[in-house]
Amino acid sequence: MKVAEKAKERQRGNNQLSLEGELYACIATLDMLTSSYENGLIDAITYQKQLEWHIKQIINVRSKLESKGFDLKKFLEENGILEKYPYASSRLRLAASDGITVRSEDEIPMEALRVSPSALASRTADVISNLITLIDSLQLTDYARIDIIVPLLDELALQLEKFPGLEGENYWVYKEVVDWRNRLKDLPPDLVLDQEDAKKMEYDAYRWYRDFKQRLKDLSL
Repeated sequence: MKVAEKAKERQRGNNQLSLEGELYACIATLDMLTSSYENGLIDAITYQKQLEWHIKQIINVRSKLESKGFDLKKFLEENGILEKYPYASSRLRLAASDGITVRSEDEIPMEALRVSPSALASRTADVISNLITLIDSLQLTDYARIDIIVPLLDELALQLEKFPGLEGENYWVYKEVVDWRNRLKDLPPDLVLDQEDAKKMEYDAYRWYRDFKQRLKDLSL
């Protein structure tokens, strides 16, 4: 029995190492992807699709690891994630509470990617990746075009309207997303938002994220 138990323990250890390797690889790839996007090597649509896929993977892998007692802070420190992969760390807002890095109240912590009910993980990843891509596009002037921003708002409205546990069309974030979409949808597709509108929408997107994050915590109780 002891031999069998040791074999099972080794198997569990190997499985955890494999999952940690997958998480590391996803973060590294996301860093390269984001660097390519910021340097204009890939377009916003490709970036959005790849960003969504990698965030979903990170959510799923982290969920599996945490069921085994995974310590994110230790993982970040031992692998030097924040220093090696600054682009991915910025997008995921990787941070630890004990001062690995200091993040402002407006930033998006990776803690929000922890979703207890597994059925919500995929939908949560869709909303998160959409909001991150929206914020990225608004920060990069050349990408803050109507033909990029409006489809993101369209998709975000559908995601929020159908997200379980929210208020559907009565959810204030949904209403603001639709309002922005309606203001912009009839403008020329190749028009770039002026700086004032881009900054205002970026501010709103952070507000939407903070509220969504808080509601996720309530849904996970």
